[in-house]
Amino acid sequence: MSNKLIGISGSLLIALGFTQIYSFLSAIVGYVNAQEDFTFVWNYWMLLIFGLGLFILGVCLIRGRNFYFGSAIFVLCFTIFQGFSVYYYQIRVLRDFEKNQPFEWSGTLLSLIGLVIFLLLLIGPKFISAKTDLDLNQNWKNKWRYASGLFSLFGMGVSVYTAITIFKQLYSTSSEQGYLFTTAFDAYFACFLGLVFLLMAILAWWRVSYLLIGVLFGAAIILLTNYLWVTEWIGFAKTTLGITFGKNEHQVFGMQLLMGSSALIASVFAFIAKK
Repeated sequence: MSNKLIGISGSLLIALGFTQIYSFLSAIVGYVNAQEDFTFVWNYWMLLIFGLGLFILGVCLIRGRNFYFGSAIFVLCFTIFQGFSVYYYQIRVLRDFEKNQPFEWSGTLLSLIGLVIFLLLLIGPKFISAKTDLDLNQNWKNKWRYASGLFSLFGMGVSVYTAITIFKQLYSTSSEQGYLFTTAFDAYFACFLGLVFLLMAILAWWRVSYLLIGVLFGAAIILLTNYLWVTEWIGFAKTTLGITFGKNEHQVFGMQLLMGSSALIASVFAFIAKK
């Protein structure tokens, strides 16, 4: 199996693990801040188990550990878990409603990505020879690396601005209109992502890291699927429930879309540039 394909597989495992760790932390924050009874169901702990497991296996693959079969089995279990969660907590519940409810697509997307990685880890070592890594002049890849760095710089700026905007709104005593969806957790996540963008931008001038690529790709999945779900929910709430959102929260949603798009483009360009 070629070194680049191993690295890509490891990055994708890290991306999946990062999404699960994010979901677990989000559940923890919801539990701590809940004003009513908050049931911490069993699948929240599964998020932590799969998150740490996928992240660790991804790092092991990047470092050259031969864990293809074990990683494939673990990813298959994750894919089955995600598919079960999509059916049990969304499809089964939503089909009982008369009106079309917003559908959260992240679980479906993660199931598909998990299936692709499973097949890649299962059949890749049999059909891909290590000789596929050709020692040729690949200076053209530097352009993709620099482009990844530029998008990372842009993403860092948007992340910092997003965090400042959210904190300013949440802790402002003169603000008349608050947030319905956005919390301090989103601001802290924007700060963390800004740091990842900064590291990616700095390293992009010399080399790119499969670890940072995986984190950025996972962040892109989180932000873009969240934006898609929130957009559907806003339309549903406006037409069905009569709930409207303020311009300040729409601004945050737009900035999160820019953050997710920057993370996706930067990670894809870095994948191309990785030798």
